[in-house]
Parts: sequence; C-alpha cells; structure tokens
Amino acid sequence: MTETTTSAPHIVIFSHGFGVRKEDRGLFTAIYLAVPDIKAVMFDYNPINEKANTLTAKPLNEQAHKLRNVINHTKAENPDAIIDLVCHSQGCVVAGLVKPRGIRKIIMLTAPTDVSEEVVAKQLGRNLEEPIDVSVRTRLARADGSTTVIHPEYWQSLAGINAIRLYNNLARVTSLRILNAKQDEVLGEANFEGLHPGISLVKLDGNHNFDDEESRKRILYILRKELTL
Repeated sequence: MTETTTSAPHIVIFSHGFGVRKEDRGLFTAIYLAVPDIKAVMFDYNPINEKANTLTAKPLNEQAHKLRNVINHTKAENPDAIIDLVCHSQGCVVAGLVKPRGIRKIIMLTAPTDVSEEVVAKQLGRNLEEPIDVSVRTRLARADGSTTVIHPEYWQSLAGINAIRLYNNLARVTSLRILNAKQDEVLGEANFEGLHPGISLVKLDGNHNFDDEESRKRILYILRKELTL
C-alpha cells in the first residue's frame, strides 16, 4: 500500500489600509485570485454602518489587537499551515505593532514611513478647504462615495510610533519584503533611511493602490512568485 502525503495548507492573512474595507478596494481580492491554492483570511479592522455608508476608523492599538487575535485564531485552527501576511499602507504599521511570530513571510505594499499625527492629518486633508481638527470628530468624504469617521482617539493612537523601527523589529522574527510605489499620490515619497539592510525594499512604478493596468499586472506577478509554494 502506498502512503500519500498531504502538503501543509497555505494561508495568507491580509491587513488592509486606512478607511477601507477588508478587500482593500479590490487590491486584496485581485491578489487572492492571482495566487492559486491559497486560503485567504480577510477581515475588517473598523466598524461599518452599511445604511449610512460610513466606516469608523479605530485606533491603531485596537487594530493591532484585532490582527493579533486573527493570527492566533488562524494558527490555532490550522496548526500545520504555512502562514504569510500581506499588508497594505497603514496595515503595514499595524503588523509592525503586533510583531507576530510563526509567520513565514510578510509582504508590505506601499508601507508608510511617517505616521505622525501631523503628517497623517495633512495626507488625509489635502483636498479639504480647512485643515483637519484632530481634537474633534471628523467626517471625511471618500472618493468611493463613503464617509470615514475619525475620532480624536484615532489621532492619539499615532503618538510615538516609529514606523522604520517597527519594520526593523519585525524583520528580526520573520522574512520581510517591502514593495513601494514611486508615484504614491497618498503617502508621497517615502523616506526609508535607517531601514535594516536585511529587509528587501523594491520601488515600483505605480500609485498607492497599484490600480492602473500595468502596475497591477506587475505587482500581481511579483506576489504570485512570492506567495507560490
């Protein structure tokens, strides 16, 4: 009788960016469809009011707590699985706050390097007539017709976060690769000074979501190679 061996399941956990749903405006769905034979774990960091079409941005420490729970639950339910983590934008910082162990590799897309209150408020408010007042509740109209609600607690959660230090610490416990966009209209030009030399950093043509045809094809090709066992 010949014994058959079953390969370990391959799970990819997705950590989305600011003010979007778990599919990350279709980016994560495209990745999942492009990579065969993986089980995708997607979840929302933020509460959503479907009727009002609003999303409330949770503080980063609460998002980190949720990601930690998702990772721990996934590992407990799939003890033999190979687990990778794909993060986009602010979701990269959340992963850095968690510093998860037992992850084969982490791939970050358009990772921010400065998440100070001043910088983030300027990035989010660039199209507003008045600067964002971080001391009161803000209702931010989004390009997709939804509204993101931001409470002062969100801004307070940004205090003291050094993104580069988080990424460097994360690279000590897992393989880390950062794929950043050269034409990032949201974050602008990222400064990776001080990044650990062991972290693979690749700068690619494309906007924040890599959503034009050519850059989307390129990022999916790279991810397919990175995530295929």
